[in-house]
Amino acid sequence: MSRRVPTANRGILASPPLAEAAKTATDTRRAFTECQTPIAGTTLASWKQQSVDDTLLAAVEYAEETGRSLPDHFPAGPLLVGGHQPTLFHCGVLVKNFALARLARHLSGTALNLVVDNDIAAPLHLAVPDGSRDQPATRLVPFTSDTAARPWEDLRPDLSAAFTAFPDRVADALARWGIDPLLTRIWPSAVAAAEAGRGLAECLSAARIAMQDRMGHGTLELPISRLATRTPFLKFMAMSLLESERFAESHNRALAGYRVANHVRSRTHPAADLCWHDGWLETPFWCWHSGDTHRRRLLSQVTPTSIRLSDGSAFNVQWPLDSTPDLDRLAIALRDCQQSGLRIRPSALSTTLFARVFLADLFVHGIGGSKYDEATDSLMADFFGISPPPYLTLSGTLHLPLGGPFDVSAADRSQLISRRRRMLYNAQEFLDGGQASQLVERKTTLIQHQNRDRLDTSDTSRQKRRLRYQEFRTVNQELNRHTIGARQALDGELQRLDRQLDANTVLTNREFSFCLFPEDVLGTFLDEALSELQ
Repeated sequence: MSRRVPTANRGILASPPLAEAAKTATDTRRAFTECQTPIAGTTLASWKQQSVDDTLLAAVEYAEETGRSLPDHFPAGPLLVGGHQPTLFHCGVLVKNFALARLARHLSGTALNLVVDNDIAAPLHLAVPDGSRDQPATRLVPFTSDTAARPWEDLRPDLSAAFTAFPDRVADALARWGIDPLLTRIWPSAVAAAEAGRGLAECLSAARIAMQDRMGHGTLELPISRLATRTPFLKFMAMSLLESERFAESHNRALAGYRVANHVRSRTHPAADLCWHDGWLETPFWCWHSGDTHRRRLLSQVTPTSIRLSDGSAFNVQWPLDSTPDLDRLAIALRDCQQSGLRIRPSALSTTLFARVFLADLFVHGIGGSKYDEATDSLMADFFGISPPPYLTLSGTLHLPLGGPFDVSAADRSQLISRRRRMLYNAQEFLDGGQASQLVERKTTLIQHQNRDRLDTSDTSRQKRRLRYQEFRTVNQELNRHTIGARQALDGELQRLDRQLDANTVLTNREFSFCLFPEDVLGTFLDEALSELQ
């Protein structure tokens, strides 16, 4: 099935269909429960069970720490996992979270959303509609005055008016459209999180979580910054670092195969290769210190007796290795070296790799993530020697109720442009009967002579063609004087159509945040999108 963004309002993409995805989750759980593939001295089934148990424990602890009532979940059933940056994203992303909750309920399982707070924070504002339906525009409403390019987990809310009065400014902008946004009812949860001393990523997530709980589709939540410091993930990190050369080879082969299959020339798409630098090998992890404005690749050097890690700058650490390295001991060392403010976090690819192999019975992707996971599938098969489990691709489109788009299209514009061109070069087609009859007759004669001499290549014929070309220009100029009014009317129609096409880019913008919608409009859309899982 082609994975394309739904263009129609209220359109949904689900690949495979949701009912089929539910069966996939059950089948994958059964297969992985019995999987005896050896990975670093244990079976995949055993490692996955440990990872699931610890991660769900961490998610429950996180909910209790934030004072949230736990959503219904059943650890004995399938685990449905998704994830996204802690932004106030559009409805096409939100539908994934609701699908996780609906699938978990349908399967008597657990829904887990991973908050990707290790990415560089952006955007730090919402785009809201401005202007009028005839001439709509967008303007940006910031929710923080801090614009430093840092990972989400290091950003703090400033509790200034930019943050606390954020929903008021958004509501004022939407009032002209007659929209009562959901944001005003969920933002108090963001302010409460800020007042409790939580980071900006947690504040934005608190608003979204409040909305999901309010609408009966809560999921367990866990930031990547927390997942990355738990023992199962640290063991995965330790294994990847100890086998960093083999991992890099599998990683780069997977990316090369993706680029060939998708005709991609860029060497950094969908991710950059892991390369050697003066004896140091890049790994699939980022590292930085709290307060840094950029991340660096974690570099490794592995010998039979030691492993060294560095960021290529200030950070450098070395640990001895036994003949049979102990993953648990290295995992503890990795945790300990992060106690003083160092962050070691996974890349996007290694995050998904861990989630799909060691956590999820079904991973729910958006369109972009599912495309990139063609590379993850190859890496999974190459590095772990397993068949990649299927995943669900889900997205949707919902337009803000801004009065609906104008009934015009790019095809309409092409027709007007074509008509205008014909009016310039074939003005006789647009004259009333008998109008400029002598000019029309003269042009008809010129066309007849042109057609008659088409195959004549003599010098005399070439000379006639040159003279005829000049006469064509003169006749066309004279004829065009008779269509000035019609052309002006057509130009006016073209300008009107262009204004309406420009307006439609705002009126049908699917990127508007879910929190700008009226609650009933959003709820109806999500219920329709997931009706297959009633």
